[in-house]
Amino acid sequence: MKKLISTILVLVLVTAGLFAAGASEKSSGPRLMLSNAYYTAPYCAAYNPSAEKTAEALGYEMTILDGAGNQQTQLEHANLAIAEGYDGFLYFPADVDGALPIIEALNDSGIAWVGVNAYPGDKIDEVGMKYYVGPDAASHGHTMAATIAELFPNGCNLVGIEGTAGHMQTLYINGALAEDLGNEYQWLDRQDCNFQAEVAMTKMTDMLTAYGLASKGGEIDCIVSHDGGMLTGVMSALEAAGHKPGDVTIIAMGSNQVLYDAMESGWLTACSTQDPVEEAKLAVETLDKVIKGTATVGWTKLPTPVAYPDTKDNFNWF
Repeated sequence: MKKLISTILVLVLVTAGLFAAGASEKSSGPRLMLSNAYYTAPYCAAYNPSAEKTAEALGYEMTILDGAGNQQTQLEHANLAIAEGYDGFLYFPADVDGALPIIEALNDSGIAWVGVNAYPGDKIDEVGMKYYVGPDAASHGHTMAATIAELFPNGCNLVGIEGTAGHMQTLYINGALAEDLGNEYQWLDRQDCNFQAEVAMTKMTDMLTAYGLASKGGEIDCIVSHDGGMLTGVMSALEAAGHKPGDVTIIAMGSNQVLYDAMESGWLTACSTQDPVEEAKLAVETLDKVIKGTATVGWTKLPTPVAYPDTKDNFNWF
């Protein structure tokens, strides 16, 4: 009799557990996964919470996994999302060249997915990426060129503090600048600084020695920096040479706090922005549309509007 009662109790507990699990599964609702190759980057400290907030507002549970800059890890994330029946997948790639196996796995599975942020938008058709949400590096170049033309309508002498030679961002920005700026805009010098502040400081010091600032009887009217990190090196070089904010026009790109602070202190004249909060929101909203069958195929571009010192508080910074 005791054995029978024990058996019945076990069955009751197992049944209750299964019921609870089923109820929990039903209440969990649709699920999204974001595999973020740059999970720990400052940009993603703003990007990830925005993705979670937007997903929650749309009725999804969001799982964000750290791709750790490794495509094999991200392939495992994709396979996990497929195997566990996630409703949608956001792919923030680590390496464009290594993305194909992940793209193929996602396409073969039939899961709704969107590529985000770090893939050349004009290449998505070639690799079978049906939906992509992200910035356009060339757009930053166009924004900076328009700003330079606005500030110097009759032309000027420029120097460039650029990223890594051959890097997609460097190539696209330079291409846009070349396309938009006529012969009245002369490049005195352009140096690859590998996105490093220390290198930028050294190169800027060399340029100041060679050309000097136009406001001090030299030649440089405008400095163009390809990101905020290198801008810190530029400002250090200017300070070391005895220059002050306002002695030269500086144009940069990005939306990190150092750029905001540089405008606040008077060093940075204008900045082509890239908002991680808006980008993540747009990515999740696009994935929601893919799931519902209402998304527009192709590249959804993130705007890159210009911020000035007097408008900087209208933008998100990270």
